Parts: sequence; structure tokens; C-alpha cells
Amino acid sequence: MAKRAPAKPVIETLRGIPSRVSLVWLLPLAAVLFALFVLWRAYVDRGPLIEIMFESAGGVEAGETKIRRRDVNVGTVEAVRLSDDLNSVIVEARLNPQVSAYIDADTRFWIVNARINTTEISGLSTLLSGAYIEVDWDDQPGERRSEFVGLTEAPLTTRGLPGMRVTLDADEAGYIYVGSPVFLRQIEVGRVERRRLSEDGTQVLFDVFIAAPYHKYVFPETRFYGVSGVEASFGATGASVRVESIAALFTGGIAFENSEASTASNPLLRDGVNFKLYDNKAAAQDSLFESTEDTNYRYIAEFDGSVKGLRPGAPVEYQGLRVGSVVEVSVDLPDSPSEAQRIYAVLQFQPSRLGIGNVSPDSMLQTMQRFVDEGLRVQLASGNLLTGSLLVKLVEKSDAPVASIDLEAEPYPSLPTTPSDIEAVTADVETLISNLSSLPLDSLIAAATDLLRNTSNIVASTEMKGLPAQISTSLDSINSATGDLPAMMKALTSASKNADDVLAGLSPDSEIYIELAAAARELRVAAKSIAAFAELLEENPNAVITGR
Repeated sequence: MAKRAPAKPVIETLRGIPSRVSLVWLLPLAAVLFALFVLWRAYVDRGPLIEIMFESAGGVEAGETKIRRRDVNVGTVEAVRLSDDLNSVIVEARLNPQVSAYIDADTRFWIVNARINTTEISGLSTLLSGAYIEVDWDDQPGERRSEFVGLTEAPLTTRGLPGMRVTLDADEAGYIYVGSPVFLRQIEVGRVERRRLSEDGTQVLFDVFIAAPYHKYVFPETRFYGVSGVEASFGATGASVRVESIAALFTGGIAFENSEASTASNPLLRDGVNFKLYDNKAAAQDSLFESTEDTNYRYIAEFDGSVKGLRPGAPVEYQGLRVGSVVEVSVDLPDSPSEAQRIYAVLQFQPSRLGIGNVSPDSMLQTMQRFVDEGLRVQLASGNLLTGSLLVKLVEKSDAPVASIDLEAEPYPSLPTTPSDIEAVTADVETLISNLSSLPLDSLIAAATDLLRNTSNIVASTEMKGLPAQISTSLDSINSATGDLPAMMKALTSASKNADDVLAGLSPDSEIYIELAAAARELRVAAKSIAAFAELLEENPNAVITGR
């Protein structure tokens, strides 16, 4: 039996892991890694999630409503829910990463819907596309915020609009509302953005925006005043009516203007400046001369008798021009009944109105003393006979007793006064009444009664009753006579022509020629006179009675 050779051992080399992994498995792995990278990248690149609280949703829907800036989508609303107290709406929105750096404390959000009122018509596109949320921010990046309170109304101007914002102070709101226009020379240059009370509640503040390039016409001395659309005034030159704008007629408005002196300075060109809002244009113009804040230009004037009708704000006039105002009217009661009471008015002078410009208080006092030495006195005068209001006048009395300014008077130096002309007018009225009472009114009334009775008797007499018939007969006769005037004129003209024919066959030197020629001339003159008389009667039939 043949022996088999022993089998040789077979040694197999094990394959490594790379050799056992197929390339087919790399594709799913790469896909998973790529998906994870996309998810990570999307998470990293996603914009901030913010919450905006509104009073109501106003048509906002999750997943549909967009957040826009200047008609460009910058975010989407992801959820809409009620707040924890169930009194407001919380809108969760995701913004684009591009705008995340500008979402800071100054960012504003509001819902845009269709709006129609007296000041604007806007948002009509939302009738088809639906509501959206508008966002507004400034140009400076800030610290990011995630919670905001939305505005109840859309702001009239955005922060990116070039221009200037100022604040106006007024005693009352009047007829000016949010959205009221601002005018410069009857051109609309801005809007009222906000109306609010001051912190102490004593004034009304208006936040006003003036658009570029008109903001460069606002100077430190610019005067703002209210306009009501239609202003009527009555004066010595008659009545005048001024219409500022149809928009101001419904919502009121504000206007401003500058004096020639104020335009020589540099414009403000910055936000946050406060101005006083005057009631009307006349008050704004008068304020250019005011210096009521400087008490060094105040004096007092003590009066004897009643000052009823003299109120704070009454003008102080000199030669018919306003040079100041009455600040206060006071009475100091005496300590004992035997002493006289002291009645005085505090007068605030405006040096610029007096033609002495900006002077020191000492120079003003010296000037006033010089005026007093020359006879200047303070006098009460009637401002309006219907209302009984009084004003203060500075009058020159050359025969006035020597006087000077009392520097020891309180609370301000006292100017000398002169008796009021109101007392003289009252005395004249009393004299007139006295003279009227002394007239023999009974005899005058009796004489007038007799005259009326005699006149009535004459009118009722038989002769007066027959007068109309006589006048009618006379007019008929005149009418008959005037009806024969054309025939008379025709006869005279015919006779004149016959005379001319006869004269043609006679010698000019004969006596009969001369007489006939004179007769012909008289006939022509008579014809012309009758023609003129007929024409007069035709134009004015009453000429026969009136003689003209």
C-alpha cells in the first residue's frame, strides 16, 4: 500500500479592516456627515428669536406674517400666543442673521394694517397681502435684546429719515394732534410725532420732526406758533381771513418763522432742542422782543383808585407801540384802618422795543430816569370800551411836577404816575348826562306832538285830497303838448326851408331879404330849442315838475 505524502499546511493571511470595508458604505456615511454639517451650519447661521408684545394680534398669523423693513422681508413670525396674564399677545419671530446686530433697545416694531384717517391713508396693500410687522432701528449697532413691546400706532417718521427732531412746550394741547402738519411759509415741512404731558403735568409737550432740507431753517431764535387752518382778524384796515392749509383745518397745525436777525446765526442741526409754542403768529412775533425772564427790567407803578380791568398780560404802550407787559397787579392792605391801601402793577419792559437794545440793568435805570426827568409818566388808559379792559401807557407831561424813580420801593423801583384819563372820560359822561337832564324835555315833546298833529290835519284836508287830481290833469296837458312837439318841429323846419327858397330869388342888399333872413334864423333857433326840450322830456319826464 502506497504511502501518501503528508499534506502541506496551508497558511492563510487574514485581511485587514480596510480590506473588509467596501467603498459602497462610504457614500451613506458621507451623506450623514454632510446632513449633520448642514444642520449645524443652519443652527449656527440662524437669526435671533425675539418676542414682541402687542395689545392685539391685528391679523398676524404664525408661519405667514412677515417682518419687513423698507418693504424687504427680514424675518418671519413663528408663533402667536397669549401672554401669561391673558391681557396681551406675544409674537415669536425669527429674524435674519444679517440684521441681528441692530436689534437693540432702540428697535421698534408695529403692525401695519390699512389706515384711513384725517392725517393719512396708508397700508392699503395689506387688504390683499395681509398684515405684516414693520421694524425700525437706528444706524448704530447695539447690545442685542430679545423682548420688545410693540407700538400701538405706526410712527410718522422712521429713524433713518434725514431731518431734525425738536420738542415744543405749550400750556394746553388745543387743536394740535399726533400727525398735525408743520409749516414754513405755508409749505409742509414736518409732522407732530407725539403729544404728551410733562413730568410735573404743568405743560403739554409736542415732539416734532422737521424733514431735511428744511431743518436747516431752524435757528436758536426761531418762533413756533399754532395755526388752526382758518384765522380771521378785524382791525383798522378791515377784516382779513387767512387759510393756512386744508389739512390744518381738520387736525390743527404748527408753523414757524424767523426774523431777519435770527437768520444771521448758525442753524441748530441737532435733535432735542426745546422751543416754546405760542398761541398765534402775533404772539410769536411779539415774543421776539420779550425778556420776561429778566427781572432786572421790571418796575412798578402805584395807582390811586380802582384798577378794575387791568389784568396780567395787559400791554404797556408808548406812542401807540407795545414796549412791555403787565406781569402782576397787587394790593397791599394797610396795617391799620387809618393808613391808605397800596395798589400797584408790576411792569415788565422790553428794552429792544424802547430802541435801546440789549443794555445792562444800570443803563436801563439811567435811561428811564432821564425819561422821567423829561416828563415821562405812567398812566392807566382804556383798552376796550366794550369789555372794560385797561392798559398802561407811558405819556409825556411837560407840565408835570418834578418827580424821580423811587429806588426804595418794593418789590421793584417805582415809576411816577399821572391821573388816568378814564376819570376825565367818566366826568365828561356825567356832565353830558347832567346837561341832558336839565333840558326842557317835556316842552320839546309837546311841541313835537303839536307838529305831528298839524301835519296830520294838513294831509287830511280837502285841498290835499284834490291835489293828486290836479297834478294828473297837469301831466295830461303836458303829455298832450309834448305829443304836438314833433308836428311843431316839422312845421318850423318846413317854414325855414320855404324862407330859404324865397331868399334865393332876392337881392342880398334888399330890405326884404334882410328881414326874411332874420326870420329864417329865428325859425331854425326855435326848431332847435323845441328839439332839445323834447329830448329832455324823453330822458327825464320829471323835469317839468322838478325843473331839472
